Amino acid sequence: MRHTELATVLRAAAPWWSRRRRSSWVLDDPELAARAAHGWAPAARASQDALGAPADLRAGSLTLVLGPRGTGKTTAVKDLVARVVAEPDVDPRAVVLVPVEPEPDAAGEASDRPTLRAEDVDEVLRRPTRTGAPACDGERLFVVDEAGCAPGWTDPVLAAVRRGARVVVTASAAHPDDVAAVQAWPGARVVRLQPASFTDLLMACAQVPPPVLRERFLAHGGLPRAIAEHRDTGAVSAAFVDRLVAGLERDLRPTGLLPAGTTVERLLDALCATTGRFVEPGALAGRLAVSSAQATALVGRLVAAGVLDPRRGLVDPLLHRLPSLRDPGTFDPPSTAHLADSSC
Repeated sequence: MRHTELATVLRAAAPWWSRRRRSSWVLDDPELAARAAHGWAPAARASQDALGAPADLRAGSLTLVLGPRGTGKTTAVKDLVARVVAEPDVDPRAVVLVPVEPEPDAAGEASDRPTLRAEDVDEVLRRPTRTGAPACDGERLFVVDEAGCAPGWTDPVLAAVRRGARVVVTASAAHPDDVAAVQAWPGARVVRLQPASFTDLLMACAQVPPPVLRERFLAHGGLPRAIAEHRDTGAVSAAFVDRLVAGLERDLRPTGLLPAGTTVERLLDALCATTGRFVEPGALAGRLAVSSAQATALVGRLVAAGVLDPRRGLVDPLLHRLPSLRDPGTFDPPSTAHLADSSC
């Protein structure tokens, strides 16, 4: 991507560079506004505690935030950015958000700009002012969002940390070798955001009778926005369901592992149908009409994306329900017994 194109991406992602919007950008940021409308406080507190305070972001520090789609990684790092730029001794122009994955527009429609490559990330981290970031006072803070979409991302990130940059990275689907490379870096932190479990909900909602809470959990699962939307409106919104499916599509399709013509909905339905006590790649291969090797690799990718546990299947009730929520004419909703066996 040319420097002028990178500049367009970076400027759109960092409204706090503008003096007029330095404080107000949080009000119309898509993720922060969505949390303000339908937020679940325990998840917000947990992510703030996990990422730490702005003062913890010292020169040469590296933080990797992992978690499946919908766990609030982008929201968490934008919340961190908001706290950083609010510090009186911080130059907001020093904070650079690098959105590797195209962000949807205000209407939720997908952007047509390409996903950033590792080479693009490297250019930004090495030459921020040449790629659109303003000159600044103080140390740079780079936030690389959804780095897992750019194979080879660890090389430019670790090079930037060696140069003394402060770097925070998020990834929904990180290859195990990439995670190991980060963990091997002295002082690096790996933060994992997970869907809330039924036990988590019991502890957070002690005033709600357990049978009622169990019924709700099987309906909305443990993703923060899903919990909040169900609490506020009685259902998980179609917009959030669509965004989850779109995210899973981006985690899977570019790898070539998802068979041509197979939708994310069909894949999730096949997993539900073929998982007993354990995930069975052979049975999944038969259901999808692919080789056992391809099914095994697909299972590995789903595990890396945090949505599949090889010992019990899909990690959240809402994932079981996505096919029927998206296409009720094709997919039957899972039974309560199936959801309970898999999730409680």
